[in-house]
Amino acid sequence: MKRIIKGQEPASFIQFKQENEKGGVKLRYDKSLGSAQRTPIKEALLKEQGYICAYTLKRIALESSHIEHLKPEELCRKQMEEGIATVSDLDYGNMVACFPKNGPKGISTEKYFGAIKKDQTWLNDGNDYILPLHPNCEDHFQYNKSGGVQGTSVRGTNTVTLLALDHPVLVEERKKAIESFIGKFNPIKKVKTTQAIKEIDQLNNGKFIEFCIPLKHSLVEHLAYLDKIEKKLKYARKK
Repeated sequence: MKRIIKGQEPASFIQFKQENEKGGVKLRYDKSLGSAQRTPIKEALLKEQGYICAYTLKRIALESSHIEHLKPEELCRKQMEEGIATVSDLDYGNMVACFPKNGPKGISTEKYFGAIKKDQTWLNDGNDYILPLHPNCEDHFQYNKSGGVQGTSVRGTNTVTLLALDHPVLVEERKKAIESFIGKFNPIKKVKTTQAIKEIDQLNNGKFIEFCIPLKHSLVEHLAYLDKIEKKLKYARKK
């Protein structure tokens, strides 16, 4: 997971809500918003996320993502109707862009990952999980060179389970990305590894590298391996 710093919601969306409020129209995210409203929202979300999925860090674009509510939209509406303090289903601050565009037909959520796996799950008002808006969200997960991931805290572990971040498909995709970047048979050297650690999770032309945080963790692991080999060689020369 990588931290998302929310920006300003699209002016067109603000205007749309204001005009309907003045006209006495009660908006609902699922029934009131068409592509004219959703497209600018998704474009803004993609830009602030550097075009990677808020949950899985997969590369996404307009045609390969959907607008995800961190706190499920149906729960937001239900609590609002019951007079419970909550965010609106139209709150831009509760929206992120996620893979995929649509849920897989005929495949149960238990067999998928990310937003589709999470679905409407929301316990303890979200306090049991780590969300990508949390300032230190990255510290709650540890990835390795084999593409694996585990939580480094109780909430991190809960989130790995909630989103199935350890799903075999995701693990394999991360592994391939790591092997491609570091090199499987002729791995990158120490200088390039050190530089990559500094730059891998930074924006480049408005985009983050796909799986940038797993890559960063793997680069740190690779650097430790290179240091270990270097020390062994120095010790062998002294003998």
